[in-house]
Amino acid sequence: MGKNCFTVDNAFMIRSWSPDMEKLSHRPAEGVMGKHISNVFPVLQDETRLVFKEGRKRRINQFRNNCFMGTDLSSDVHLHPVKDREGNVRQVRVEFDNVAGECPLGKKLSDSESMIAIGKVASSLAHGVRNPLNAIKGAVVYLQEKYGHEATLLEFSTIISDEIDKLDKFISNFLSAAKGEMTFVPTDLNGIVKTIVTMIRPRAGTQDIGISLDLAGLPLISADPFQIEQALFNIINNALEAMPDGGSIDIKTSLTWEKDRDYAVIGISDTGKGIPERELSRLGELSRRPEKNDRGFGIFLSREVIKSHGGKLLWESVRGKGTTFKIFLPVTNIEEQI
Repeated sequence: MGKNCFTVDNAFMIRSWSPDMEKLSHRPAEGVMGKHISNVFPVLQDETRLVFKEGRKRRINQFRNNCFMGTDLSSDVHLHPVKDREGNVRQVRVEFDNVAGECPLGKKLSDSESMIAIGKVASSLAHGVRNPLNAIKGAVVYLQEKYGHEATLLEFSTIISDEIDKLDKFISNFLSAAKGEMTFVPTDLNGIVKTIVTMIRPRAGTQDIGISLDLAGLPLISADPFQIEQALFNIINNALEAMPDGGSIDIKTSLTWEKDRDYAVIGISDTGKGIPERELSRLGELSRRPEKNDRGFGIFLSREVIKSHGGKLLWESVRGKGTTFKIFLPVTNIEEQI
């Protein structure tokens, strides 16, 4: 296999990953082989599909992707059809050349080390929570078996048992997210927004915060719904914390065309005090000395989740007027995944 290349089969699964590709992407072959291309290079999925459909090679000039240890590296991408004797395209070979820029390896290694530490803390936390949960579950089962004939006890013990199961599922999803594991499925972004708003309305009401929704018709996108929900929740929760004395949050979804593709956009605007300029420049970075009410950790996690989906997180803030975050997620044809 040539330098800096990999192959994808007609099910969009990665079937080979060259040693030079390992060096370029800083991802070992065993970590990507057998994965869907949307999990590794989401923005290349549509281009790959066109090669399978048209049977002709394609080229992308100055391709940029966060898979390259940040966005300081760019390259040209060539997608070549690999045909059988009958002329049918069986695979697509993706090659990268004219690589330019510098890899911000030092910073990314620091972030990677931080994510590893987060994963270890998450595992310890999950273990500590699950132990008492299992004990509670056991006690509930005992009560149901011994006193199940009492209707009221049975009703409430069933509620407790169901909520324990929900919490256990949440812990499993949280652990997967902390380890960087993702499960991409057709996802309704507007549905996620509505779910979060339902959860936060009671708290918003106690703080005299109004919430307005303006939801455009969005197609399903290929995403990990749990991770997207957590990323969005972090941002909205920051907005709530920015307005202890009341205000408003406006949440808007839309479609936009940028760099030859559609993006689903979620905008979250608040009327808080705004973010100080010195803090704004460091937003999204992990601080080794977090300050009180530091919002950097949540934004860091949200940004990493969005980047792993091939998207981006932008923000702007004006002191005394408020802050706006915008989440951009690529709209990918998901027929193969439904």
